[in-house]
Amino acid sequence: MESISVKGPNEDNLEEMYLKVITGPNDNHSKRGFIKCPECGDEILMIPTLRQMNQAIENHVKVHKEILIDRPILKQQTAMQIRLDLAQQVLEQASLPDLF
Repeated sequence: MESISVKGPNEDNLEEMYLKVITGPNDNHSKRGFIKCPECGDEILMIPTLRQMNQAIENHVKVHKEILIDRPILKQQTAMQIRLDLAQQVLEQASLPDLF
C-alpha cells in the first residue's frame, strides 16, 4: 500500500486521523468518510481540514459548471445546490461519533 502523506500547519495528528477514516473499521457505515454528489453520484473523500474539504467540493462543482457552460442560469443553480448538499453531508458525517 502506498504511503499517504498529509501535512497541515499545527496539525500533528492529521495523517493519523486521515488514515483512521480510510482504513478504520466501519461495519455500520461502509461509506463513512465519503460524501456523494447529488447530481452525478461521484463519491468525494472527506478530508479532515476545512480548507481542503472546501477545495475538494469546489473542484467537483467546477466540473459540473464546465458541463453546463452554455446554460448560465442552470449552471449557477446546479453549482449552489451541489455545494449546499455536499456541505450538509460533511456536517452530518463530522457530527457522527468516532469519525476520527
